[in-house]
Amino acid sequence: MTNIIRGKEIFLKPVERCDIEQLREWRNSEDVSSHMLSKAIISQEQQEQWYKAICKDPSVLHWVIMSKEGVKLGVASLTKIGLEPKSAEPGLYIGDKKYRNSFFGMEAYYYLLDYGFRQLQLEKISGTVLFSNETALKMNASFGFSMEYMEKKLVEIEGIETVVCKLFLNKADFYLSKMATFFSRRK
Repeated sequence: MTNIIRGKEIFLKPVERCDIEQLREWRNSEDVSSHMLSKAIISQEQQEQWYKAICKDPSVLHWVIMSKEGVKLGVASLTKIGLEPKSAEPGLYIGDKKYRNSFFGMEAYYYLLDYGFRQLQLEKISGTVLFSNETALKMNASFGFSMEYMEKKLVEIEGIETVVCKLFLNKADFYLSKMATFFSRRK
């Protein structure tokens, strides 16, 4: 069972069946899907299949980002856990538009990465970000991520060629980053 991760202003609770329709609604919204590698609209049936799959798959962990008042804000995940030794891929988005420019996403990302390195004993976290997603690139850089390479890639559904950045983060660089230092002092 996935753990609840508690921060100062947010907590990450494991995704439950009662959350999946909200997650699907957020993920299907243009302002969220425009930053994803796959732009496909997700049906209720596909969302149900996804939920059943993640419940059985030890290489994926998904949380709902919650305010301390209990408002659902977004989603955080670690996927591909251990497919390469001691590594995983992070994911995060704030689904509720009211909270997009708040500090909640940064705090959630800190606790997600910290959980990966401390609890899961990961040594490397790497991911793929659209080059056009400046917000995500800046946030990742503030946590110590480095760019491994850039490549042109076809987006899954539309067949549109775009540029993606492959980012990586090791444990030492994360804990030396400005954002990790900031959040570790707030615990």
